[in-house]
Amino acid sequence: MFKLLSMKPAPRKAPQGALAVLLCAVAMLMAPVGWAKPLHFHVSGGSPSEVEFTSDAPVEVIHGKTSQISGGISLDDSFKFDAKHPFNIVLSVDLASIDTGIDLRNAHMRDNFLETAKYPKAVFKATSIQLKGKPDLSKPQTVKLVSIGEFTLHGVTTNKTVPLTVDYKPADGAKPARIRVHGKLSVPLEQHGIKRPEAVLVKLAETVFVDITAVGVAQ
Repeated sequence: MFKLLSMKPAPRKAPQGALAVLLCAVAMLMAPVGWAKPLHFHVSGGSPSEVEFTSDAPVEVIHGKTSQISGGISLDDSFKFDAKHPFNIVLSVDLASIDTGIDLRNAHMRDNFLETAKYPKAVFKATSIQLKGKPDLSKPQTVKLVSIGEFTLHGVTTNKTVPLTVDYKPADGAKPARIRVHGKLSVPLEQHGIKRPEAVLVKLAETVFVDITAVGVAQ
């Protein structure tokens, strides 16, 4: 007896163009849901950005300030802030531009304490944050978070955890989106190798307190 063999037709190859469309569709289905876009903000020196410091010593309270702060802020508009959605702040302060209101004292700050000829900048770098909730970047708002990073002064880098208040304004017509970051940190001078000569020991506090306000414009 003979067995009848059924002959199945060979599969037809999909046209090349249809195959490309199919691959694109599969890629879209496999892509992570909620892809977001990175936002980059440029901080240029000058008002309204500003850095202020206060030295509250027994004999004298010294205030100093400068608007020469520059750098950038990068974040993801999903506000997830995980390994795939990074958050970065890099802010650099021109220490030679600090003004305490007295020219002679400014010179002492630059030459004797901060040694700005050798260490011209103070730099704050935040590489991660802690945040509750998920802001909606489609509308203006204020968000409080905690940044974790490094602070470099006088050639010494220390780890810093700094609470930040972030004010965000989305783009409005021809006006680009803007972000304002404000934070406060304490700076122990000895920790950064900054010596207080005996002559000014009671005039300069062991720890100074710094207020940072940085305003960035979306690029």
